[in-house]
Amino acid sequence: MNNSPQHPATGAPPEGVPASLEAIIAQARHTRQHHLDDIVRRLGRGERLTAEQIYDTLCAQTLCTWWLLVARHIEHADGGRLLPAQAVARFVSWITPYLDDLTPLDPGTAQRALGLSSEHELALAHLDRSLALIRQGAARIFLTQAETFGPARSAEQSPSASTGQEATA
Repeated sequence: MNNSPQHPATGAPPEGVPASLEAIIAQARHTRQHHLDDIVRRLGRGERLTAEQIYDTLCAQTLCTWWLLVARHIEHADGGRLLPAQAVARFVSWITPYLDDLTPLDPGTAQRALGLSSEHELALAHLDRSLALIRQGAARIFLTQAETFGPARSAEQSPSASTGQEATA
């Protein structure tokens, strides 16, 4: 493992991040980059992208963003005194509500139910619902990964935790 100081703008975990959390962050960054490279390569060859490729890329991007925000919180929140387990616990509490995102309407009834008049409006409505499902899937993965970070399971959110603030993807 690299013990040299790491710049926060690079997205690399700060030095105080435990090895297991650093491994999760590194994996998230690798997965995100793999999917982005795949999309760029396919577009460069003029291929059409599949819904699965787009889903995987957006899910990987969301997960990576959340884990990089955890690392940033460890380094900067509470004057740098925030414990990794507390940072993970905060994000667990902020991300858990994404599990309750509503399931999209049936495509056959969506236009009538939403009263949409154009393909553009209908597409945007479906994209909004699709992005909610992507966040929901990413939330499940994030919470499963957070459980593997032992101390996060028993960590309580610190009294100085900011209420009303949410992590956004």
